[in-house]
Amino acid sequence: MTGSGGPDPEDPAGALMQRLAGKWITQALATAAELGLAEALAEPADLETLARTLECRPSSLLRLLRVLVGEGALHEQPDGRYALTPMGAQLRADALGTLARFVGSPSQWTPWTELTYAVRTGRSAFERVHGQPLFEYLAAHPEQARLYDEAVDAFTCQQARALAARPALDGALTVVDVGGGRGTLLAELLRLRPQLRGILFDRADVVEAAKARFRAEGLHERCAFEAGDFFEAVPGGADVYVIKHVLHNWDDDKAEAIVRRCVEVMPASGRVFVVEAIRLPGNRRDGARMFDLEMLVLTGGGRERSKPEFRRLLSRAGLRLESTAQLSNGAWLMVGRPIR
Repeated sequence: MTGSGGPDPEDPAGALMQRLAGKWITQALATAAELGLAEALAEPADLETLARTLECRPSSLLRLLRVLVGEGALHEQPDGRYALTPMGAQLRADALGTLARFVGSPSQWTPWTELTYAVRTGRSAFERVHGQPLFEYLAAHPEQARLYDEAVDAFTCQQARALAARPALDGALTVVDVGGGRGTLLAELLRLRPQLRGILFDRADVVEAAKARFRAEGLHERCAFEAGDFFEAVPGGADVYVIKHVLHNWDDDKAEAIVRRCVEVMPASGRVFVVEAIRLPGNRRDGARMFDLEMLVLTGGGRERSKPEFRRLLSRAGLRLESTAQLSNGAWLMVGRPIR
């Protein structure tokens, strides 16, 4: 059902079965990351060696390996040893392995069984399952919060490097990372742009946890840490305000409020950098539409937006959308300037 070719348009049942197999593929990849399979395959290894290293029953592990070979994550060599493909290497913990674990974890997986509820009501399936909104749940479950943070970090580093290379940052001296979490994006910007000073702004518990990281990386003298509620106020006077993958968590009114708080305190020459997925025209099969459904499941009110929707949102908040450019796979950089 999951061969190398795409679905056969003349076999609609087979095409549907191939797509339904997505749950198996996701969990196979998540399990490989949870087991540490990519780390165990720093060098090619046979089944028995892998089973000992990973503390797995060989016959059960073999079933997983067969699927991973079929999905292109592993290659079985003529001598029977298994080796990572370039895609499989992304399952390492220092690449996208933590993201794979997070996607397959019970806290994130189970809410999708309530997608029907979310579609019918427009309410969060996550909250229905766990009894709390996403961020309240994470605050109450530190281990899940750690996994969430590390999963976000997995793709944030890539986006931060792409952002640091943009000419849009030339001349900027101070950057506020609004809702910046553990500071992964800001830390990378400070490393790659030595002229920058940063302000990490998030909830008090999140900001406090980030301080040690910046100190350990020798960046603490170039970064201030401020706690607060971005619906109420954000630090003032900065050249650039970065809002990365924050707005999609909220409905239009709340997203507009976050942007407006930045506009209220920034200088006339300041800019807001919004980093989000953009829902492109046409009902194509793409990540933005998948994330849009994810936002329904996780938050109810959150969603991915089209470029015209972003333009209207920013305009209502007091910004003119100056430029839009693809930052990385699935992420776009939108630069807004104050309308004054």
